[in-house]
Amino acid sequence: MGSSKRESGMPSCGESVKITAEAFPSNKRKKAVVPLCARLLPDDMMLEVLLRLPVKSILRFQAVCRSWAALFSSKDFCSLHMATSKVPPQAPKLLVVSPTAELDSTSVCSYSTSSSSSSSRDALLFTVDSARRNSMEVVMPSPCCGLTLLFDAVAPAYYVCNASRREVTRLPPHSLPKYDSSAGLGFDARTREYKVVRLINGFSDEKEMIRCDVYTPRADRWRPAAGGVPFKLSLFANSAVAHAMVNKIPPAFANGFLHWLINPSFFFRRPRAAIISFSVAEETFGCVRSPPFWGPTEHLRSWAQSEREHLVVMDDQLCIVRDLRNGNPDGSTLEIWGLLDCGSGDWSLKHRIDLFGQVGRELGEPKVVRVIGSVGNGTLGKKIVIATSECWVEFQKKVYTYDPRCQILEAILSVTETHTRLTRLIPGSRFSLFEESLAPVHKRDDELAMPYTLAKLMMS
Repeated sequence: MGSSKRESGMPSCGESVKITAEAFPSNKRKKAVVPLCARLLPDDMMLEVLLRLPVKSILRFQAVCRSWAALFSSKDFCSLHMATSKVPPQAPKLLVVSPTAELDSTSVCSYSTSSSSSSSRDALLFTVDSARRNSMEVVMPSPCCGLTLLFDAVAPAYYVCNASRREVTRLPPHSLPKYDSSAGLGFDARTREYKVVRLINGFSDEKEMIRCDVYTPRADRWRPAAGGVPFKLSLFANSAVAHAMVNKIPPAFANGFLHWLINPSFFFRRPRAAIISFSVAEETFGCVRSPPFWGPTEHLRSWAQSEREHLVVMDDQLCIVRDLRNGNPDGSTLEIWGLLDCGSGDWSLKHRIDLFGQVGRELGEPKVVRVIGSVGNGTLGKKIVIATSECWVEFQKKVYTYDPRCQILEAILSVTETHTRLTRLIPGSRFSLFEESLAPVHKRDDELAMPYTLAKLMMS
């Protein structure tokens, strides 16, 4: 898995020799500033050691010497470090967005279940002073190269944060902030930088029924996507945006593409495509064939009823979660289907979670059930991470891990939010999986000079 990623935009081990030569110059100054242990190891071995350090240590080691500072800030090292550290953790570590005591402030914390220390279980990473309480939500539950996309619905404004670096940046305002839209975060392997892609539904009297805009940190502005939205896919894109807005179904990023799930209620018959895809590198659109359970003759639900399906990325594979809860605590199931090949559109059933007993009581009743990812591996055991939400005046949100081998469900986090008014709308997500990464968010100096501080970095 790691080798394939390095071939697609990441330096190979052979190419790392050039990086090593630049990072470890053979001169007298090197001997003066690099510790004794570094001088006793060959340069290529030292690079391998550095690639396996956690982000927190690397950020501190930037002060060792100028060559290390240049190495750690290079795209080559960031890509190599990401490929080396791409190992699923055995216990989930979460990024949690929650309100603070102040009205115009939101905190972003990390929550770990692997430590018994209370200080490390819930650590404050930074606060966003410009975001009002309960207005900030996580757009996509799976991080993209360690980056997470946040959205403030009140402003409205998008933020990109790197939790492991404790950095956050606010994207510039969009020219159409109030239009119905859905945004996703993807990574361009060619330029090795992230892109935020926004699908926007226009009004019926406008020439453009759907448009697509892209934000890149290098240009630091929104611009139209290079390929635009083809007319033959406009209805699919309209459907995907409406589905994302009403049912809180965010896009998912996998294998260089952002994927939006289509709502079939827009069509008289179920379309053969279930997903509209966007190539982050080429900025072109396409479709992915629907899974076998999405037959064209299957009964369509009304617009008021959610299709109760959503996208998730597990083991770098795009998956559709099929919610077959029928209101009965026993006898319902959740199915997870994985996309085997984008070209052929072949799908395979990966997991079936039978909702009976304690699993049925915990997952059968909540209005919203979302699979947000997985942790572990096949050797030591994989666990599926599931988030639930009940919405009323109080929003009860929980995160669970489910072990498919022994069919055990374990609650790892519970959060209660109190809102000032009654609502039946599906709430936004407050959780994301935490992924180590050196990827910068490109915070700008002029951003720090704003009257409101976007982030209070609390490096320890």
